[in-house]
Amino acid sequence: MNDQTSNTNNQIDDEIDLVELFRTILNGKWLILGFVVLATLLAFIYAFGKTPVYKADTLLQVETKKAGIPGLDDIAGLSGDDTSVGTELELIKSRKILGEAVNDLNLDILVEPKRIPLLGNLNKRFFGSAELSKLPSISESIDRFTNKYAWSNEEIRITRLEVAADLINTNLTLTVITADTFEVSYEDSVLIDEVKINKSKTSINGDLTINVNYLKALPGTQFVITKLSTLNAIERLKKTIQASEKGKKTGIISLKVEGEDKQSIVNILDHISKTYVQQNKSRSAEEASNALKFLEEQIKPVEEKAAIAEVNLQKYRTNNQTANMSVETLGVLEVVSDIDTELQKISLKRDELNLKYTPNHPIIQSLALQETKLQDRKQLTLSKIKKLPETQQKLLKLEGDYKVANSVYLDLVNNIQEFKIAKASTVGNAYIVDSAVVHEKPVKPKKSLILALGALLGGMLGVLLVFLRKAMHQTVNDPEKLESHTGLSVYATVPLTKAVGVTGGLKSKRQKSLLAKEKPNDPAIESLRSLRTSLHFALLEAKNNIVMITGPSPGIGKSFISSNFAAVIAASEQRVLLIDADMRKGYLHNLLNKGITPGLSDLISGKSTLDEAIHTIRINDYELDIITRGQTPPNPSELLMHSNFEQILNELSGRYDLILIDTPPVHAVTDPMIVGQHSGVVFMVVRSNQHGMKEIEHAVTRLSQNGIDTKGFIFNGYVNKKGANGYGGYGYQSYYGEYKSDQ
Repeated sequence: MNDQTSNTNNQIDDEIDLVELFRTILNGKWLILGFVVLATLLAFIYAFGKTPVYKADTLLQVETKKAGIPGLDDIAGLSGDDTSVGTELELIKSRKILGEAVNDLNLDILVEPKRIPLLGNLNKRFFGSAELSKLPSISESIDRFTNKYAWSNEEIRITRLEVAADLINTNLTLTVITADTFEVSYEDSVLIDEVKINKSKTSINGDLTINVNYLKALPGTQFVITKLSTLNAIERLKKTIQASEKGKKTGIISLKVEGEDKQSIVNILDHISKTYVQQNKSRSAEEASNALKFLEEQIKPVEEKAAIAEVNLQKYRTNNQTANMSVETLGVLEVVSDIDTELQKISLKRDELNLKYTPNHPIIQSLALQETKLQDRKQLTLSKIKKLPETQQKLLKLEGDYKVANSVYLDLVNNIQEFKIAKASTVGNAYIVDSAVVHEKPVKPKKSLILALGALLGGMLGVLLVFLRKAMHQTVNDPEKLESHTGLSVYATVPLTKAVGVTGGLKSKRQKSLLAKEKPNDPAIESLRSLRTSLHFALLEAKNNIVMITGPSPGIGKSFISSNFAAVIAASEQRVLLIDADMRKGYLHNLLNKGITPGLSDLISGKSTLDEAIHTIRINDYELDIITRGQTPPNPSELLMHSNFEQILNELSGRYDLILIDTPPVHAVTDPMIVGQHSGVVFMVVRSNQHGMKEIEHAVTRLSQNGIDTKGFIFNGYVNKKGANGYGGYGYQSYYGEYKSDQ
């Protein structure tokens, strides 16, 4: 037997059986459906209980920056500092711009009504926007707990909240006392009490000042308020802002903010966009202002220098009575004057650029190179002047000084006027294209997606548990697999039926009627008729006509099989004796309406004769003999080992065509090993979806170790239907429970 079982086990097919997987899922359909419903319900609570989040957006345009300031066009071309959109995106999210929004809109004050997660918001869905409500009163202790939570449309607006340094970024509790008063506490300590709406109040120690200008909540409701540090408030705001360029190199910036308060997110976007545009304009105006300031500082010394040069020239002419210079000398003077003028302009530009760039900047280096070339040209021109008379040289120098100073002065005057015009007309290069607007539908939570994911995850979890249950408790539900694993034949497959009546409690259900008598044409009875034919050939090789029916464990329908099979054999006009060898919990006497005594225990112990112990019952048109279990003995196993038991069986074997012995389970007691020694055929009843393969194999092995060969199996409770689970049986389950004797 062991070798045969081992060889069969080696032939187990390791390929994935898709049909079996499908059946496993179908078997657990109610478990899977339960998890789908549960997960969908939880997803519904989450989706409809979570506060909706809305999105507002606005569009800005950033044009390519134009210098537009006289005298700086060349500088702008050399620097190549066209402002990129990436730079503007970073400026929008800078602390300077966001900090103004935080300060102006009080974004450093956080206020949230205290709610039970999900449930509080879910309850809010059943009330109108103007309604306030609390949960119905249950008991005083429960009411104290629930009344502090917000359940509907509570609102509060705090215009001022100043706290001491140690309370910054700390959650405080605001509790509504009456319709227009409240108190603020930290942990269990009240910081300030009896504060009225629209009136600022400071705590006694000065660590808290608060002003609430609007409050809608029932007494007892609590709010969580927090004063953030400016940096924390800015960082928190920065995380909610989405800034990006639409397309590539379009110069169009999209700003988006998400939040629970529609008006609040619109105000935030409008404030940020307007502050950014104003700052952009200020940056352009500041450039012109700086240049104008520099020129105004330079014009006074240049004006004085031009006046001194004019006075010196006139004085020299008067004192020396010099005549006009020759055409050649005037040409030289013109060249020198132009060179000096250019040198003066380069010097002014260099001084201005030194305020913005380092001396190593390419623009300043370029100006230095131009200055060197002009100096060389000037020296070459001055070498021609040395050939003139001394008076002409002196006059030429004074004329040049005056001309250069006057030219530079006039240029500065013109530039100052142009810069004033440029400053007054500065508009910047950033514009608001679309003002902030809130989308009508919330962007979060996505209810349909959450419900779908909830159902999907519930289904996946249900399937996982079904396969996990199957892996941890793999039971036999296919007669063919039972044969392939054990190498023993299945002599009969008894289909599941619910036609038989039951009695007893949940753990001790027993059949209360004989199915073969009440419904002789039931499919289960028909399968036992096929077993009758198979048994005929099995008995040809057996040592006697005694058939033992046992099983691995309680609650598998052994007594059902034994009693109804005995009735089927008796209906074929054979003399059949049914023996209830379960002297602990046998109940065949109740099933056949006979007394418990005299029975098998009384017969073996000599308290009754054989004729007294045999009870004859009539079933329809035939008779069936039965020996009940008798009075429960203190030691059933030892009683079965008595020689009287063997003698009784030998005598009965000659009287009857067939003797059926119903015994306890193999794994419960040793009785089957004793009865099996006297039996010619041993059948083991196996219940569909109730035994693991190891349990069945161990039962067969245990009999084999005692010299008892199991002829084959009777597969009980089979469901030949895809997806049926086979549980429930005939409506009765384990009648053994803990295998103890009835008293």
